[in-house]
Amino acid sequence: MSDVIRREEFGDVAVLHIGTPSVDGVSAAAIEAACAEMRPITVLDFSNVSFINSSGISSLLKFVVTARKAGYKLFAMNVSPHHQKIFKMVEMSRFMPTIEERDLATYR
Repeated sequence: MSDVIRREEFGDVAVLHIGTPSVDGVSAAAIEAACAEMRPITVLDFSNVSFINSSGISSLLKFVVTARKAGYKLFAMNVSPHHQKIFKMVEMSRFMPTIEERDLATYR
């Protein structure tokens, strides 16, 4: 498994802990690759992410829209207020709403 992503699964849920502080096109591709075996619900954990560049946003958005169209539910967790604003601006939060870790516990 890549150093960029640590995957945790329980039931219908996969949590992908993003291990890199910066998400760019390359790490977004690693996130997408880690999602090759999607669970019905996939959560991307952004707790270690402090920077997402435009190619990272673009790659994530394409991936998220494609996954939603395929019928998967995606959520973002531990997203900084700054990135939450960006996700809203590019409408990513429409396809990948944020979820609180405590709400995730209901799936465990």
